[in-house]
Amino acid sequence: MLSISLRNKWISGALLFAAGTIFGQIAPPAWKWTVISLAQNSYQEATYRCDRSMRSHLIAKQKVEMAPSEETLRDLAASEIGLIDCQDYDLLRKRLQLIGLDETALGYMALKAIEAKTSDLQNVIEIHEIRY
Repeated sequence: MLSISLRNKWISGALLFAAGTIFGQIAPPAWKWTVISLAQNSYQEATYRCDRSMRSHLIAKQKVEMAPSEETLRDLAASEIGLIDCQDYDLLRKRLQLIGLDETALGYMALKAIEAKTSDLQNVIEIHEIRY
């Protein structure tokens, strides 16, 4: 009787260990994909807004360099305020890292955001093209 009880404890312990191991292997990827699925739309929008703000700022800086005037300086100042979108993007990115996403997952989300806003193949090529 004692050996049956001891054997049942061993079997129960082994099953509990196996269940914990399986859960430990399945839970992290499931958590990551759940977070990605829930955050993808807001991350996509934040990525797009920051990219748009950086482009506007670059164009405004180039206009000031080419033809400095009060109007181009005002446009530059307005575009600098627009860079707040990049602060929002960075804050979202840091929050996602805090809840468990790594750089690979964030890179995946960024690529999905780029694909969603790209209307043709040439834009994708330009985004990934090495410039020197």
